Amino acid sequence: MPIVKPKRSRPHMDMTAMCDVAFLLLTFFILTAQIRVQEAAEINPPTSISAIKVPDTDIMTISLDKEGKVFFGIDGQPNRVAMLENIGETYGISFSDREKKAFSLLPNFGLPIGQLKSYLSLKPDQQAQIKQPGIPVDSTANLQTNQLSQWVFNARKANNKLRIAVKGDNLAKFPNFKNVLSSLQSQNINKFNLITGTEAPPAGWTND
Repeated sequence: MPIVKPKRSRPHMDMTAMCDVAFLLLTFFILTAQIRVQEAAEINPPTSISAIKVPDTDIMTISLDKEGKVFFGIDGQPNRVAMLENIGETYGISFSDREKKAFSLLPNFGLPIGQLKSYLSLKPDQQAQIKQPGIPVDSTANLQTNQLSQWVFNARKANNKLRIAVKGDNLAKFPNFKNVLSSLQSQNINKFNLITGTEAPPAGWTND
């Protein structure tokens, strides 16, 4: 009588649990990822070994590119709209709801007041093609030649909890940086954070 051989089956692996883990990880990364916003100018700050991080909320950022152009921005769309309304009152300019909405989406900008309305009327892809000339700034208190001081004042009026961070390009000239400091000091602002790139600390260094 012949021997009955059992039917061999190929090895089988249940992938259900692995698929569940993969989808959980994908969901986690999607929910926690932060979208990188389009900056008005490319700025390469100098490096430092400081471990102190700039806050993510209630922050006002003044940027200075290598050509000396000044850019400005605050976080929070409601804060941006309130700031725009304040600056409009200062210069006697009215902004439509559409322009306010467009401005609320700008993380930072570098435009004179007189060019702001025409810029906000453009579509986002058209805005990206515009090379912004920078916010006028000097060591005076003139409303036209030192508009940065007005943005700082009206930003703090919109949110008095704003902390100030200055981000300067590694190739920026000191006279341009000095004008930014003068704009802050004219409002008795002497404390701010400097945004720098990260650098590995030397051996044995401690942040005490």
